[in-house]
Amino acid sequence: MLAHVAGMAAAQMETNIWEGNGASSGQFDGLVPLALADATVNDVASHAAITSANVIDKLGACVDLVPSTVYGASDLTIYVSRNIAKAYIRALGGFATGGLGANGVDGKGTTFFAGQNLSFDGIPVVVANGMADDTAMVAQTSNLFFGCGLLSDINAEAKYIDMSEIDGSQNCRIILRMSAGVQYAIGSDVVLYHA
Repeated sequence: MLAHVAGMAAAQMETNIWEGNGASSGQFDGLVPLALADATVNDVASHAAITSANVIDKLGACVDLVPSTVYGASDLTIYVSRNIAKAYIRALGGFATGGLGANGVDGKGTTFFAGQNLSFDGIPVVVANGMADDTAMVAQTSNLFFGCGLLSDINAEAKYIDMSEIDGSQNCRIILRMSAGVQYAIGSDVVLYHA
């Protein structure tokens, strides 16, 4: 049971990492809100909802804003929301206006994709499950940071409490406590697409 609850907490943590709102209880400011508030971050103009017809142009607009100082870095990554990944796979399969044609990659349509790694202009594309739809961030992995407070047992705690010994009920309680936060080091090396 503890593992099940920890899995749900991990999914919420993924959302906090990308889209968290520090003003909400149990959340911290995520990378996207931090980037939106940072004037040094490279924001892609002409925001629009992503479809299979425009995804290649929108990802191209993101790559166009990557500073020359970080372009080609081994850890440069395009982090995308699930809907962008789906649209990109469909476009590569040839099922989009302006896509690769009727047969797509290797003439296989969308069946070319079997979970392998994706890339765009030679840059790895990674699905960030906690990212809101129509959002992408291009950054070096080494420029993104996740930290948690582990200075004492007070800062991180996971407990399973059998309530039958306390109040006679057939209930249990699970406690998960921790402190965490995210940040990037150099805003001008980050590109954000946020519709």
